[in-house]
Amino acid sequence: MIITIDTGTTNTRVALFKGKQRVDQVKANVGVRNTSIDGNNQLLITTIAEAVVELKSKHSLQDSNIQAILAAGMITSNLGLHEVPHLVAPVSLEDFATNIKSVVIPSISTLPIHFVPGVKNLDTNNLESVVGLDIMRGEEAEALAIADLFDIKQDAIIALPGSHSKFVSIDSKQAIQGCCTTLAGELNAIITSNTILTSSLENRFSDSICETALLEGYQAAERFGIGHALFQIRLQEQFEGKSHEQLASFLIGVILHSDIKALSSAPQLGFTSGIPVYIGGTGLLCEATALLVKHLYPENPVYQCNDTQDLSAIGSMYIAKQANII
Repeated sequence: MIITIDTGTTNTRVALFKGKQRVDQVKANVGVRNTSIDGNNQLLITTIAEAVVELKSKHSLQDSNIQAILAAGMITSNLGLHEVPHLVAPVSLEDFATNIKSVVIPSISTLPIHFVPGVKNLDTNNLESVVGLDIMRGEEAEALAIADLFDIKQDAIIALPGSHSKFVSIDSKQAIQGCCTTLAGELNAIITSNTILTSSLENRFSDSICETALLEGYQAAERFGIGHALFQIRLQEQFEGKSHEQLASFLIGVILHSDIKALSSAPQLGFTSGIPVYIGGTGLLCEATALLVKHLYPENPVYQCNDTQDLSAIGSMYIAKQANII
């Protein structure tokens, strides 16, 4: 049995796996945000320790029954359990395996916890400009999980839409070449709930995408820029009687214009004609990203990976196997 720990800004998941099959998991609304607020990581330590005890007790497991404990995400930051320096891209599977940090934290387990490092695009020592710089902790494991699940053997882009969307570039040997981050999900939430457009958008997301409105939003941002394109939502609601689905889809199109610009322009991604794009996740941002890439770049195949709940864990196991930990 394998235990995996995935900690983000606001949530932590501790899961029990038999092979790649999740047997059980414990979720908690505790993340590195709590460390930042409290000034220490004691709540995070306690939360993870209790989750490990719960899983072991529920399934009658001893330490001898646990093959490994793997951890990825913000848990490897200075606000997590153990800080692991970012690796500088390009980063191969072998690089990840070699740079796993194994640490015993007695208050959690007598077994070592194996921490998977994150990635940064550039060496930040004596950095003169952040152009081309980006960082990630956790998404590298998710990207490698998709590379493993789809058996990717060519240059590819892996898109992980969300609050902080990530585009990750990998090569034919599944080495990570770099990444690019946007605030797509956060922008969608803020504009929907905290602007003059909140009334027009009914302070809620749509349950579905109107492809026509999505493309119109993208085209409006391309033609007029984001500011005026956004205000068109209010005009459409007041003078054209557009539906909520149309207005919310138009908004996503406006926001994702910047994501598509980042995808096509970020030097660290190397996005060119014919390179496939794998989109991990479910929800409107994922669906909208897929629709826009298909429409704008018909020569680039698009694949969607909808079952993403365990990507961090599967990616961590993929790396741990390379390191002969499991």
